[in-house]
Amino acid sequence: MSHSDDLLISFIALAVCAGLVILGFRQNFKEKTEFRRVRPPWMVIALAAISVGFMIVVHIANLFGFETGR
Repeated sequence: MSHSDDLLISFIALAVCAGLVILGFRQNFKEKTEFRRVRPPWMVIALAAISVGFMIVVHIANLFGFETGR
């Protein structure tokens, strides 16, 4: 896989994570009018997307040549 392909996939994954964060926060804080027994844990989904998004940002920084580790 070339460098540009890796960057493209990383930016697409970052956009998907941002979309999941927005969807998760909107679904978690919207007014709950229906009473369903099974509801997805939207806050957990949003927090997981934030942490994965942060890892992708670090990966993109490494691809640009910045040293983020030891």
